[in-house]
Amino acid sequence: MKIGVTLSGGFVKGTAHIGFLKALEYKGFAPSFVCGSSAGAVVGVLYCAGYSPDEILEIAKSVSWRKLASPSFRGGLFKLDGLYRELRKLVGDIDIRELKIPFGLAVVNLKTLRVEFKKEGSAPDFVTASSSIPPLFSPWEINGKYYVDGGIRNCLPAEMAKAEGVEVNVCSNVNTGITEFNPNSLVNVSLRTSLASVMENQERRFPYCDIIVNHRKSESPFDFDLIDEFVETAFSDTLKVLEESKLWP
Repeated sequence: MKIGVTLSGGFVKGTAHIGFLKALEYKGFAPSFVCGSSAGAVVGVLYCAGYSPDEILEIAKSVSWRKLASPSFRGGLFKLDGLYRELRKLVGDIDIRELKIPFGLAVVNLKTLRVEFKKEGSAPDFVTASSSIPPLFSPWEINGKYYVDGGIRNCLPAEMAKAEGVEVNVCSNVNTGITEFNPNSLVNVSLRTSLASVMENQERRFPYCDIIVNHRKSESPFDFDLIDEFVETAFSDTLKVLEESKLWP
């Protein structure tokens, strides 16, 4: 059976995808195609390059804001040059087509404001572009074109996997409608407003998901100290959903 995997964006909460992938492997899963946006693209490209979930977890725990980004103030507060350098060290200047597992990601072209699905081109460049959410991060330039976070218009690009002809598309989503929030917090309200837009563009992709695991995380998407918790909870949640699914082979 040809099985696909789709990984949502979600910044640090996207490390839950590591536990998701680990659970799939535990159940004997072998993906035919992996796709994602933003954090999902980061985890996905490492997995498709041959890193195990445990190895990706160690990589995630070794990074920090200082490693990933530096001040910019040109199109964004920071630029993700650190993320690009880390990806170059981990996967090399590899073309997406050369990865061990077929892979794709979503970016938004800043000129046309349209989603573009990428299955070829520099993996470090396009994964960095897919993670460059404004105004926090500056747009990422590739061959004279400027790209921003794919999650702005498509945070769960499940149609990519379906277009590859997968029979079962298993989707991992970290952006869910947690009800707790602080109406007096500028950061909390801003994040929640952004989440509303993300959820709307994700929900249009749910019909392309045959199995979906919703990781209900209320914590900050920027807290690196919670990575272990995100991964452990995602592992158990994914196993539960897979065992309950009638579609799982």
